[in-house]
Amino acid sequence: MRTQRRKHTIAKTSRKKDGKRWQSCLAPSQFPAEDGQIPLPGSMAQGLIEVERKFLPGPGTEERLQELGGTLEHRVTFRDTYYDTPELSLMQADHWLRRREDSGWELKCPGAAGVLGHHTEYKELTAEPTIVAQLCKVLGADGLGAGDVAAVLGPLGLQEVASFVTKRSAWKLVLLGTDEEEPQLRVDLDTADFGYAVGEVEALVHEEAEVPAALEKIHRLSSMLGVPAQETAPAKLIVYLQRFRPQDYQRLLEVNSSKQRPQATEDPDNCLG
Repeated sequence: MRTQRRKHTIAKTSRKKDGKRWQSCLAPSQFPAEDGQIPLPGSMAQGLIEVERKFLPGPGTEERLQELGGTLEHRVTFRDTYYDTPELSLMQADHWLRRREDSGWELKCPGAAGVLGHHTEYKELTAEPTIVAQLCKVLGADGLGAGDVAAVLGPLGLQEVASFVTKRSAWKLVLLGTDEEEPQLRVDLDTADFGYAVGEVEALVHEEAEVPAALEKIHRLSSMLGVPAQETAPAKLIVYLQRFRPQDYQRLLEVNSSKQRPQATEDPDNCLG
């Protein structure tokens, strides 16, 4: 079984806090731990916490990473395919089912703590029996067992809603002035085949108590890369839906209409997908 990770996505919202503008996600739901498979806050043994910030890279981003001592780990190309019901029942519940070519299935779902300040907690499930169990729970289906994800797509009414190829450059570096034994920051620079480029600064930590320090490092590196403090960068999937399935994109906005919802054209929800 792969390590299951929780993700903290730095999310801008429309509410003013500490002089900065932040954007909220679709309201996450409570997700109780089952069979000890879901990482719990403060637990090192049950998985890692992923803390990230998305940004819009420029033509000089890779050169700047080199200047800062970054190391290019690899360049890779992969296809992601996302699945949902025709009504987008999973996305409306803030669940995101993806199959990455030659990598496998992943279900991203909201963490038990929901929105936390300037970042959002997600759990990333990769074990197929756990994914199936959660899909059945969200979609209200019983009696499908805990088999392969592909086997339950039809019975659950899940179909392909987006598929695109991404070219990624993966970098790692340690900030100057920090302990070299500390975990390195990761920077992924992605370009999707529909012409959208987005970057992501990421740190992996073991405990909730380590998240604030990770956020500070991510903000420092973002600033050193020239990323404006107020910049928002939507996820690739959200831009895909906005460009090629605008009705589905609008449906997600309408679900969030009673909350702080993203701006439809200029500032899509950068913490989704």
